[in-house]
Amino acid sequence: MTVLLPTPILGIVSLLLGSEPAASVWAILLLIVLGLLAIIKGGDMFTDSSVHIARITKVPPLIVGATIVSMATSFPEFMVSLTGALSGATEFAVGNVVGSCLCNIGLIVGSCAIVRSYIAKRSNTASGISASREMLAGPGIFMLVTAAVTCLFSWFDSGTEGVPFGISRWQAVVLLIGMFWYLAYSVRQAKQARHETSLADQTNEPKVTFADIGLTTFTFLLACGVVVLGSRLLVTNGESLANMLGVPQLVLGLTLFAMGTSLPEFTISMIAVLKGHEALGIGNIIGSNVLNICWVLASCALIRPLPISAQTVYVDLPVTMLLTVMLVTLPWKNERITTGIGWALLAVYTVHLVGVTVASMV
Repeated sequence: MTVLLPTPILGIVSLLLGSEPAASVWAILLLIVLGLLAIIKGGDMFTDSSVHIARITKVPPLIVGATIVSMATSFPEFMVSLTGALSGATEFAVGNVVGSCLCNIGLIVGSCAIVRSYIAKRSNTASGISASREMLAGPGIFMLVTAAVTCLFSWFDSGTEGVPFGISRWQAVVLLIGMFWYLAYSVRQAKQARHETSLADQTNEPKVTFADIGLTTFTFLLACGVVVLGSRLLVTNGESLANMLGVPQLVLGLTLFAMGTSLPEFTISMIAVLKGHEALGIGNIIGSNVLNICWVLASCALIRPLPISAQTVYVDLPVTMLLTVMLVTLPWKNERITTGIGWALLAVYTVHLVGVTVASMV
């Protein structure tokens, strides 16, 4: 027997799930605040549970961040892009992936490095974010290769009439193979780390119980859901408020929507860095970029070939490649993402965002 909820209750549920915006300005502002609180609290829970997972499994936080955490935070991009591909809005699917990769490095890593350095000055600790060569030469190279392959593939004909650039199905298969290769590499690194930890660890730590594993897993999934829900509340009601204030749709698309699906990555990485779990935060960004291309973009291209606009081929993807190269190479010598590197990443992202906005308005 189907139970039908009263219409007012359905309306309230839709508002709280971020499916539709509120009607009044005050209600919109309330839901935006609730969304921000949910993102902050969920991000805090997510970081703590991720660190606990690393401790229970004895897997380095870098690997946990680059796999489990990045898959969870990349899920919004996957759903948005998949919906776009299924509905025929293939350029939207491509734009969402490329925009998220740009945002992850330029905005998120740049902001994290700047904020961390500001806090370091007040607490007399090391400035910048730790970026070990193990991270740069492992997951970092995977990120660099996937970005380069995508730039190369974008010059091929996807088979869509009238569009000379795109990602075809055979290219999607290659990218998916890259994802499985990346995951296999991560599993091998995790096994090696666990073996080394077991040899070095001579302490009598309490035995991990199934209850501990179950509670940690539940907290991780709950926190992920809270962050996604908070992001939906913020984006849905933020869009409605911006429309009321007369903000142009173009500016909305290039800012709120582009950053909306990256809010989980931003929240998790920022909180992880501020709490001292830098490897987890940066691993999340690197893994997210790899999965955005090899999982999200490839899955959409398997559904139907993805045409790519000339602007994405000539501007957006090269800027993504530039930011990726900067992130992998600049911290190599000192193994830190310094304040200067953070400002450089943020500057490239800002110039690109402003340039694309101005060019679209001309």
